[in-house]
Amino acid sequence: MAENFFFTNASGERVNSTEFAKALLASATEPFDATLANRIRSEGNWRKNYQKYFYAVGRTEFSDRNAGFEISKSGLDQLGSLIVNQHGQSLSALAKAGFAAKALVRTIRIKGEGVPQNYWTESKQSLSAVARSWYERGLAEADVVHAFEFLEQSPQLPIAGDLLVALAGNAELSATRDWLSLGGRVAVIARPNPSAWRELIQFARTSAGEVLIPVSSTQQVSNDATDEQIADVAGLNFVDDIEQAASWLHDLSRLDTRMVLASYAYVGGSKQIIAQAAQDALIAIACENLAKAKVALSWLATPLDIVNAEPAIAEKQFAAYATRSGVEKARDGFWSLFGQLKAAAPETIVDGAETFAIFDASSVRQGSSYLLAKHSEKWRALVAARQGHLTSFSVAPPAKTRSVLRVKILEKTYRGLWRFGVEPFSAAATSRAMALILLRNLHDPQSPAAPQNSAKSPLAMVSATAIHGGVWRLGYHPESIWVPATVLGWFAKKTRR
Repeated sequence: MAENFFFTNASGERVNSTEFAKALLASATEPFDATLANRIRSEGNWRKNYQKYFYAVGRTEFSDRNAGFEISKSGLDQLGSLIVNQHGQSLSALAKAGFAAKALVRTIRIKGEGVPQNYWTESKQSLSAVARSWYERGLAEADVVHAFEFLEQSPQLPIAGDLLVALAGNAELSATRDWLSLGGRVAVIARPNPSAWRELIQFARTSAGEVLIPVSSTQQVSNDATDEQIADVAGLNFVDDIEQAASWLHDLSRLDTRMVLASYAYVGGSKQIIAQAAQDALIAIACENLAKAKVALSWLATPLDIVNAEPAIAEKQFAAYATRSGVEKARDGFWSLFGQLKAAAPETIVDGAETFAIFDASSVRQGSSYLLAKHSEKWRALVAARQGHLTSFSVAPPAKTRSVLRVKILEKTYRGLWRFGVEPFSAAATSRAMALILLRNLHDPQSPAAPQNSAKSPLAMVSATAIHGGVWRLGYHPESIWVPATVLGWFAKKTRR
């Protein structure tokens, strides 16, 4: 994925990901903070210092709503127009051309014969009890309780009335399988991979839902093809095949249903920026050409970003540090000799459109490309909400996915995180919880995602319904817990459940 695309500057010259990120942020912020823009451009050690610049940008975005909207819009415009293929065609231009094209993709439908599952299958607890437990343990914010109470009181929401369009829909944390198991309909845009498609088709057959599978018009498949034959030709790489993906979106939009465009891609390194830019180009072209009632948007957001949240978050962080036990203080004193376990330092801004807390929860281990990609999802959410779209920006907890657990050092880190108040979720619990939050956001007029609410409070939209696994309630600066967690996890006998 993303092998055929390159970063360029405003003059059309190829640049590396660092130069691209610096120019993008500087250009977007310059109308509102020229000093910050100059500092970004002149930074000589971006990979070491990038987090402080994202923090400064995040502070500006929520201190002034108009600034936030314009910074977001400018950043997104550059993201789509300055990433180009070998022919000089931008992702935005390719998506536009594809949306106007016809007959590029064939749709294969597979309807399951199962019965819908209950909303929550991870335990015998009620939904509201699960949510209250997470909130009381500091793993989630209060609106998660409201979300799960709404679902508990609405056991038969018309999930099949929407079409979930899952970008990178074969990813482990995508809502694809959860949506199907609940009786929903899913159009999956994911790269060709016969093994993965066979597994998904088999799952869909036994589910209560319906999966829509894209097949390029250049592929030959008969109407009576077997599942094996379908799997062999299924899929679109939404980066390299962005024109076909955009064309399929246009085809799907003709159905008498609302499309829910959901982004799940994770690639790693600078390719994450390109993958996110392609997702965003598809979202942008749909939003530009379809009625607002026809399109809803969803992201699986990260807690490891520059966080803007309610002021109470800051109070809870300070309280967590102040109430450490004697044993914890002694432990922290030792680690402080190595620059670790620093006290949380959230900032409360009182002179903006909304009073808010801001703190840096990003991790240098994930890198600047990851932060730009994930932060740009928030940009699109802010722009879409301002324009009147239903916008489900759901922060997901650290999850014990296969990609994490097969990296030995990360597996050790996850073993030790609980000692500092962070509880990674299982992959299954994470994907189901995020699917349920999305389901609530699509149907609850009191949700922060509803257009009438997100326009009033962008802050609530991006943070009120977060399930962050404890990252946002730490008494410590989040960056300073990873090394101690890894060391302590190395000597743990097994992962704490």
